[in-house]
Amino acid sequence: MYLYMSNSGGTKDITQLAQSVRWSGDKSAITRQLTATIFHDENRDLPVPAVGDGIALGDEEGQLFAGYVVKRSLGSESSTLSITCYDRGLYLKGNDGTYKFRRMTAEQMVASVCAGKGIPVSSLARTGVQLSRKFSAVSLDKIVSTAYSLASEQTGERYAIRMTPEGLLVKVKEQSRGSVNLLPRSNLSSATTAESITSMVNSVAIYSKDGALLRTVEDSGAIALYGTLQKHITQREGEDGDAQARALLEDSGFDRSVTVEVLGDRRLITGETVVVEEDVTGLSGVFWIDADQHTWKRSVYTCKLTLNCRNVMQKTNAGGELT
Repeated sequence: MYLYMSNSGGTKDITQLAQSVRWSGDKSAITRQLTATIFHDENRDLPVPAVGDGIALGDEEGQLFAGYVVKRSLGSESSTLSITCYDRGLYLKGNDGTYKFRRMTAEQMVASVCAGKGIPVSSLARTGVQLSRKFSAVSLDKIVSTAYSLASEQTGERYAIRMTPEGLLVKVKEQSRGSVNLLPRSNLSSATTAESITSMVNSVAIYSKDGALLRTVEDSGAIALYGTLQKHITQREGEDGDAQARALLEDSGFDRSVTVEVLGDRRLITGETVVVEEDVTGLSGVFWIDADQHTWKRSVYTCKLTLNCRNVMQKTNAGGELT
C-alpha cells in the first residue's frame, strides 16, 4: 500500500507516516471515501496534509483512490492528525443542476451532466432507454442515479454507480467472472447474518395517470407468508408498468444481509460479487457487495463487507417527467 499527498509544493510519499488507512464505499453513494491517521510532530519537518490537498492511495497493481482532503482534525497534545478525503464524486454531490432532457438515453443524460461540469467519465453502461426528464436545483449525483434508476425499470438490469480514479463508472451489476471465494480457515474470519421484512413490498397496484386502477402484480407466496404489503405506482405514457412493478417486487423482497470480515483484497468493491461457503451460519452461494471497508493498520490489510443475497441497486427518483 502507498499513500501520496500533493499540493502546490509537489507530491510527497506519506506512506510511512500513516498509522492506519481506511478506504470505503457504499451502494447508496457514488462518492468513495478515505480516512487516515497520520503521524505528526511539529518539531520535525514532516509532510502535513491540509484541507484541499490531493491524496492518492494505491498498491503494486495500481491506483485505488484519487481525491482531496475535505476535513482535518489535529489536537494540540496529539502526535497524530486525522484526515477525511472524498474522491471526485464530491463534485457530483456538491453541485446542483437545472436541466431539461428530452428523449435522451440515461447514458446521454449522464454524459452531458459530467461534460458540463468537467467531471471525467470512465465508462457508462448502455441502456438504450430514452427518457424525458426535468430537474430544478437537483444535486448531480441524484440526477445520475435517477437516470439509471428509470432505465432500470425498463431494462430489468441493476446498475452499479461509483467513482474511480479514472472517472465515473456505471456498469451492469452481474456476477463477476472472477468472483472472490470466501472460505473459513482461509480468507474468511467471521460472518454475521440478519434477516428482515421491514422493507418488503409483495403487491404492486398499477394506476393510470388519471387515477384508475389498471391491474395488480403480486408475489402470492410472500403474501401467504407475511400478509399483503402493497405499494401503488403510476404507469407513465409509453412505459411498461408491469416491468416497473416486477422490479419493485424484486428489490423489496425478503431481506437477508450478511456482514463478513475477510483478508484484504482490492477486488472486494461495492457492486461486485463474492462466493461464500460458511458452515456455521449456513451461508452458501453468490452474494452482492452492498458496502465495503478496506483497512490497512500496522501492515495488516483486512476488509469488512456488507453482502446481500439479492441483486439490488440504490434507487432515486428526483426531478419530474417532462411533457
